[in-house]
Amino acid sequence: MPERVAITGPPGSGKSTLVKKVIDLLGRRAGGVLAREVRRGRERTGFLLEDLLTGDQGTLASLDGPGPKVGRYRVCLRDLEEVGAEAVERAVREAEVVVIDEVGPMELLSGPFTGAVEAALASDKAMLVVVHAKSSHPLAERIRMELRLFVVTEESRDRLPEEVISALAPQL
Repeated sequence: MPERVAITGPPGSGKSTLVKKVIDLLGRRAGGVLAREVRRGRERTGFLLEDLLTGDQGTLASLDGPGPKVGRYRVCLRDLEEVGAEAVERAVREAEVVVIDEVGPMELLSGPFTGAVEAALASDKAMLVVVHAKSSHPLAERIRMELRLFVVTEESRDRLPEEVISALAPQL
């Protein structure tokens, strides 16, 4: 079975930053979806999605967009499915490492997205997945149980890129 890693930690701990560093250093074709914060000054106003293989972007959530509400944000299910789910499906077909940033309350609202994550888990691909630390959704719990789990903290975040790379690609 390929190496599979999950990353978790509190909001703002550097999970997505860690994923980007690992992708840059890994030296393997990574595909899937990255999430990025959108800020206006010091205020976080939402999240963007990016397909790692195509560069396509969409809105995951915003303060005033359409869709169901999670906390103070509204989730754009259309972009989550058209950019996020399709990016994961494409990565299973075309990439060496499937990256999913993140499996959390917003993403778990979408049946097509959760289906794409399930298909990725059923594949024979290496995976790097960010999983929400407190979600009790069965898919989030499964990821935390089945994948090698790293917890990002202020103390661990500087050493984790090398540890995650060693876990994903032990022969490197």
